[in-house]
Amino acid sequence: MNYKYFLFIIFFCLTTVVKAEIFNLLDDIGVREPISSPIEAYDPNGNSYPDPFIDDQIILEINKDNYLDFVDEVLTPGQIEMFENYPETYKMNVYQSRRSCAVPAEVLDLTVNNAILTDNGEGIEGVVGSIPFPMPSEALHYVWNHILRYRGVDIYGSSPFYIVNSDGSINYGAGEAIAKNFWNPFTRNDKGLQGMLMTKVTHPPRLADASLLVIESLNAFKKPRQAWAYNPGTRRVRRAPDIAYDYKPSANQGITTTDQADGFNGAKDRYEWSFLGMQKRLMPYNAYKFHEKELDDLLTPYHVNQDFLRYELVNVNVVKATLKNDKRHIIPNRVMYFDNDSHNMLVEETFDDNEKIMSYREFPIINYYDQPMCLSIHSATYDFATRRYQLTNVRSKDIPKIQWRLSEPHDEKMFTPEGLKRFAR
Repeated sequence: MNYKYFLFIIFFCLTTVVKAEIFNLLDDIGVREPISSPIEAYDPNGNSYPDPFIDDQIILEINKDNYLDFVDEVLTPGQIEMFENYPETYKMNVYQSRRSCAVPAEVLDLTVNNAILTDNGEGIEGVVGSIPFPMPSEALHYVWNHILRYRGVDIYGSSPFYIVNSDGSINYGAGEAIAKNFWNPFTRNDKGLQGMLMTKVTHPPRLADASLLVIESLNAFKKPRQAWAYNPGTRRVRRAPDIAYDYKPSANQGITTTDQADGFNGAKDRYEWSFLGMQKRLMPYNAYKFHEKELDDLLTPYHVNQDFLRYELVNVNVVKATLKNDKRHIIPNRVMYFDNDSHNMLVEETFDDNEKIMSYREFPIINYYDQPMCLSIHSATYDFATRRYQLTNVRSKDIPKIQWRLSEPHDEKMFTPEGLKRFAR
């Protein structure tokens, strides 16, 4: 036998064995072990969420040298595009899967049967405060589970946002928000509303106090979104019916649309929705290390510092949204990956009319175990055309914790055009 051929056969066999062992490790996502109360290291007076899995070691680093081995196995098209666009810097550190997500017991107590979709999926009728579709069977069930996942009750918080340019320069901003969430098990809701939200930009100064009030119903067909905007230049509040769909707020600098906030929100009527099945994919998960790192160390050119992100093999329900022929939206095609355990959207990919990828979006989650609930620590959107990325809704130990359930509920009278003017000032 040819000597070089013999060495090739040995190398090929060894590589195959190693890959098989890696895939055996990756394939085990384990059983659910929800963390429903704070861990011992947690300090309720601080801003940190200590890592329950601090001793976990990296199983595998996926990088430019080996990512092709995983293209057909556990990577999404957006992740592949990240490797191909940024081969020298992009990587994914893969850890053991830890299915720790939990919700308050009161949510589970209310969750028995599926809710009912009405008006072609634009509305929903169900037990308020439950997981609306514990037995999902169609695409919009997963979308509604994400939209109505438990996210607190009376909420207050502030956070920075960033646009990072390819040369490493950063445009910084900050905002503040209050919200009243009606889909929860702790308050009575007979208003047919999802919730009410007021936000304002506090930095940069030219946008300071540019504010928004949104009232969202449980049926966008019968009662469309109501929105008002406050302009600090004129000191006037006006109706803002365009704050929906593909409207792009100035602070987003053209990178994301209004209906991409929190993954996806608002009316669903411009798309045809299809369920692509449950898949095992590597997702940004249990991102405590990122949360606990100083923000100055996390922003690098092209993408966030991947040294501090954790990826786990996760069962995700994959949903595709395809623009209807008679509708308009600047995003023709969207693919969304919803966590089967927590119902959070973990990744979204957008595509043009020719199915060429436009952007890759990540929503790394942690279990806020003092609540308990799993939500993202930021939204990262990577725009391949401009080679910029946007980081919004940032949660970090550098930032005061979001208050998810205030001891004194918000006065509903605050959420009016006049209340918006007072909030803005």
